[in-house]
Amino acid sequence: VMLEYTADRQMSINHQPVELSELEERLRAIYDTRHDKTMFIAGAATLRYGEIVTVIDAAKGAGVQRVGIVTERMRRERS
Repeated sequence: VMLEYTADRQMSINHQPVELSELEERLRAIYDTRHDKTMFIAGAATLRYGEIVTVIDAAKGAGVQRVGIVTERMRRERS
């Protein structure tokens, strides 16, 4: 699962828009039946550390066991 968090504070899970207020609930629905509980976050470099921590906290609350951070540099190199 890929969560994208843009510089203008828009969030999406696998390209489906999601609001921060519903993030944990949506993630719980996704991960409830999954064996692999890994999530990747692609966040804009301009986001504050605390904003990413809030997303990680929601993910952990939803049962995500591993969170990977995808940097903008990693995304550029993959293209």
